[in-house]
Amino acid sequence: MARALLRVVATLIITIVLALIGLGIMSLISGSDATEAFTDSAPRSLFGMTGIALGLWALMLIIGAIAHRHRRAGWRIGTSIVSLVVAIAVNLAVFAVLAFTSLDGGGWGLLILAIAAVSGAVLLVTGVVAVLLVELAIVRSAAPVAPAETVADEVS
Repeated sequence: MARALLRVVATLIITIVLALIGLGIMSLISGSDATEAFTDSAPRSLFGMTGIALGLWALMLIIGAIAHRHRRAGWRIGTSIVSLVVAIAVNLAVFAVLAFTSLDGGGWGLLILAIAAVSGAVLLVTGVVAVLLVELAIVRSAAPVAPAETVADEVS
C-alpha cells in the first residue's frame, strides 16, 4: 500500500512541476517577464485551466494504484495514461459547455477554450512523462519470486 501511495504522490508532484516549467516557458515565449511567467501565468494556467483534470486524475490515480497494485508496470502505465486522457477530456468538455453557454459562444469563450486545450496538452505530455518516469525508474516493482518448490523442480 505504501508503494501505491508513493506512485500516486510522485506522479502528481512530477507532473505538476514539469507542467509548471512547460507553461512557464510558453509564457516566456509569448513575451511575459520571467518572474511573472513562472509565479503567476504558469500556476494560473495549470490550476485554473486544468484544475478539474488534475483533481479528477488524482482521484483516478488513487483508485488505480489500489486496484492495480499487484499488476505489472505495463498495465499500471496504460491505465494511468488512459485515466489522464479521460480527465483532460472531461476538463475540456466542462470548458466547452461554459464557453458556449455563459459566454455566448463568442470570441472570448473560444479563446478560453483554446487556452484550456493548450494547458491540457501540456498536462498530457508532462503526465505521460511522469507516469513513465515513476513506473520505470523511480518506483520499480521487484520481480515476482518463484516458490522454492518450483525452482527445485525445474533444476532436477
